[in-house]
Amino acid sequence: MRRIWLFVLAVALPAVAAAQTIRPAAREPFRKWDVGGGVTIRFGETNDRVIPVGSWVAEAGRYWTPHLKASVAVMTAGQHDYGAFSYNGVSSTTTEYVTRPAAYGVGLTYQFFDNEFVHPYVTGGARFASSHEATEISTYSRLGYQFTTFAGPDRVEARPVVGGGFKSYFGNGRAFMRSELLFSMAPNGTRHAVLLIGSGVDF
Repeated sequence: MRRIWLFVLAVALPAVAAAQTIRPAAREPFRKWDVGGGVTIRFGETNDRVIPVGSWVAEAGRYWTPHLKASVAVMTAGQHDYGAFSYNGVSSTTTEYVTRPAAYGVGLTYQFFDNEFVHPYVTGGARFASSHEATEISTYSRLGYQFTTFAGPDRVEARPVVGGGFKSYFGNGRAFMRSELLFSMAPNGTRHAVLLIGSGVDF
């Protein structure tokens, strides 16, 4: 009988020790910040004063939960968008819109899944840029051409954007590559698609 109890004890002790040793690993708290950058390409035949054909982008985000993130971005935007032209036989008038060198963006992103190599996400927000109207009047006289330029006040224009993308992490779980497709709409109803390719790091 004593041998039976010794055998049971010999079998049970390693199991108890293993149960004490093998514990679920504590889940690492989610990283609350990320920063990144990249390039964007706009598709569409018409111009847009807020979203240029191509731009550089820098972005910083704050995760409020493991899935929900708010972000701000700055991007290059300086460009000229030609407006009206008129000629009355004596003078010509040309109007164009001049956008400031930088545009800005805000967004809210929801990222799916946990601890996956590829994280799909959806995002929405707005892009902002400041531009002004510049009018040049060219008048012909006996002395030749005279040019007069008038610049209007700056005004902020906004474009709502919605879209989605994929965030792919490297082995260290911090650095990532990112691809995103956004759709924007101008007040006149013009729509554009914007492709972003970039990279960054969580911390």
